[in-house]
Amino acid sequence: MLRLLSMITALTLVLTPAARAEQVLRMAHDLGFGASTTMDPYDPNRFWPTINIVYEGLIALTSDNQPIPRLATEWSSSPDLKTWTFKLRDGVTFHDGSAFDAADVAFSFNRMIDKEFDSPVRAVLGVISEIKVVDPLTVEFHLSAPEADFLLLVGDYRAMILPEGMTGEMAKTAPVGTGPFKVETLSPEGTTVLAAFPEFHGGAPKLARIEMSAIPDSSARIQALLAGQIDMLATIDSKQEPLFAGNPQFVLQHIPSGDWNAIVFQVDQKPFDDVRVRKALRMAVDREEMVKILLGEGNGVPACDTPVWSRDANRWDGTCPRDVEGAKKLLAEAGYPDGIDIEIFTSDVEENMVQIVEVYQAQVAEAGIRVKLTMTASDGFWDTVWMQKPAFVDSWGQRPATQVLNEVYRSTASWNVSNWKVPEFDAMLDKARAEPDAAKRKALYGEIQQKLYEEGGILAPYHKTLLRVISARIKGIEVPFTPDNIPWQNVEIADE
Repeated sequence: MLRLLSMITALTLVLTPAARAEQVLRMAHDLGFGASTTMDPYDPNRFWPTINIVYEGLIALTSDNQPIPRLATEWSSSPDLKTWTFKLRDGVTFHDGSAFDAADVAFSFNRMIDKEFDSPVRAVLGVISEIKVVDPLTVEFHLSAPEADFLLLVGDYRAMILPEGMTGEMAKTAPVGTGPFKVETLSPEGTTVLAAFPEFHGGAPKLARIEMSAIPDSSARIQALLAGQIDMLATIDSKQEPLFAGNPQFVLQHIPSGDWNAIVFQVDQKPFDDVRVRKALRMAVDREEMVKILLGEGNGVPACDTPVWSRDANRWDGTCPRDVEGAKKLLAEAGYPDGIDIEIFTSDVEENMVQIVEVYQAQVAEAGIRVKLTMTASDGFWDTVWMQKPAFVDSWGQRPATQVLNEVYRSTASWNVSNWKVPEFDAMLDKARAEPDAAKRKALYGEIQQKLYEEGGILAPYHKTLLRVISARIKGIEVPFTPDNIPWQNVEIADE
């Protein structure tokens, strides 16, 4: 409680009468990367809430994976799907006053796919073999293999454009983008201030500033919103919905999404290196009940351990009913006739990340799976626990099928969280992404997702309907807008 009060007091000191008059939007972030947080959009520890406010990509994606022009205005591909050409927006200026052109695009994408830099984005864009500057406003991407959904990869929320030559500490601490806001004060562990960029090509922002304060604890973020110390939360737990429903001071938005939580079992760690154990740990779960308990009726869609959400054209339509007896049989075959003891590491860094383990613990007990829940600190969770422990909770944002399957499961991916390294699976991914026929491509991606259900190490039981809460004073953030495509230049604070 003392910690919570001190946080709110600190936020109160930031909020002055002048700040209100100057149209300041106040937000919070979870400090999930702790002191390692950086403004480099390609870094694993990127300062995620600011990335799509400060920087822009060539395109953005709508909630149903349709491309939206950003720094590119039009695009086309060769018949063999191995050459993609983008026409760039003219008259765009970086925050430092330099002009944007094709050389910046080539530099940025070359850095994303640099093997020595080893950005997590490389797993998504590693199919790029060469970026060619055709003229100042035209760039060509040459691929090592066909990719029918290349636009969806270019629309990755981290594939932002930096000015040519911005690397190392400059990219981490002195960010320069083309977005509607520029960094005025960078303090990931305190309050970061983003100032309006009047020369933004989409029009001068209506807000003067955006203030982003670190509040690691999810409950403390809720209290800060209720106390009027911040103006919005991108997501809240469904159990917290009654705090805001019917309250005229807030707008509660329900946004169908491909966001998902997971429990990850690293397949190269005992006992999870046995495929029978992995399958048993997942088939003992009642996914529909988990959705009702964790998310609430209508706030999620059950999933059979696929990261591809229900509105994606390449979603697998398989079923996965709970099978307790089947789980017991597999465990016995694997040498655990009396059941198995496992430990899962979790944190309240995000909503549902503790509760998913609690519900899992209760559900699988009947199959003889005894779960020890180990709590860890919110601050730095993504650095010290995620991908570091044999079993841990996870959280992912919505991604198209070709992106998420390559990013989370390809052998060479930096964010291969379960250490799933299967050459046969990589070949299946290559075959699917090269298929130009949509129906055939869907069938191939279906086979890929079915293999994950049968053999994988990730329990992904649902996709979430996001619950976003904003102050009723805030205008310009509507239901269709995901965090990656909010038109921040149009957001404003209504007169009180």
